[in-house]
Amino acid sequence: MKKIILSFIIIVFSSTQGFGATNFPNYDPSQPDKICKDKWTKRGVLDERMYKYCMTRNKEGYEKALMIYKEYENTDWINDVKNYSLKYWTKRGNTDYRMFGFEMNKQKEGYLDVEYEFTQGNFSDAEIKKCTKKWYPQFNMIMYCLKKLKN
Repeated sequence: MKKIILSFIIIVFSSTQGFGATNFPNYDPSQPDKICKDKWTKRGVLDERMYKYCMTRNKEGYEKALMIYKEYENTDWINDVKNYSLKYWTKRGNTDYRMFGFEMNKQKEGYLDVEYEFTQGNFSDAEIKKCTKKWYPQFNMIMYCLKKLKN
């Protein structure tokens, strides 16, 4: 029953936030290419080893984000988290896929924490609504808000 209530709260807030797009972006290697070249070029010389490492980490971050998305694609909140994470880690048209994957994981873990605490009866519907209204889709911040309410 509590899981149904939590899902209802998430649906209400997700439908009012405007994060809606449901498609997962394709990996575009030109995006991390610019980021990695900028980061690992010093005085006009590219550190090839660090550039390759940076590109690998970006590919791994994308794959992590995609894996999380596929795992939770039937939930009401995953598209909002994906869109938030993608927007947050895209600067000047270039997505840092390493950090995109990190953010997706952070918000997934935040959701699981909120869900667990709620199903354990540690927070009321009103507390969940208050923090969700302020922080959705940042589940790590929703959890932080809920903990602050208890202090």
